[in-house]
Amino acid sequence: MISIPNNIVFETERLIAKKIQLSNAKELFELESKEEVVKYVTGKVLNYQETEEKLKKWITNFDYEKGFGVLILHSKKDKEFIGICGLIGDNEVGYRLLPKHWRKGFGTEVLKGLITHASNLGMKYLIAEVIKDNIASVKILEKLGFKFLRDQTCANTGMPEYVMELIVKER
Repeated sequence: MISIPNNIVFETERLIAKKIQLSNAKELFELESKEEVVKYVTGKVLNYQETEEKLKKWITNFDYEKGFGVLILHSKKDKEFIGICGLIGDNEVGYRLLPKHWRKGFGTEVLKGLITHASNLGMKYLIAEVIKDNIASVKILEKLGFKFLRDQTCANTGMPEYVMELIVKER
């Protein structure tokens, strides 16, 4: 079991990753209502009610005490909402960022934080499923050492995707 002081799960140089709360619904809606964000994840823009329902499921269905779940990302500098990330499912890692925060190194930074978090939990490997056309995320995964495992079709979008794996080193 991990301790979650102030709901903070991990920090990076510029980001704070906290357990997501019902009070984050407005921020999550800002993310889930942007087509350019969900295009490679679910393929479906959500309205506010759907976003709240998704948030409630996440809070109920994930095991935050063991380190698994969706986390909300804020800037350390000004507490601005950046996006979400988390360890989900069977060792799967993922993140989504608001478009205004793309190309600023946050994707790499949050994945490094998730890798360290996974290592601290004793996880031996991580999996990432990424739509092939999401070239920026594919490059980040490759840069951080994820290796291609197989091709598959994304269950949510029907788009072709890669399944990539990282063997987690003890830190």
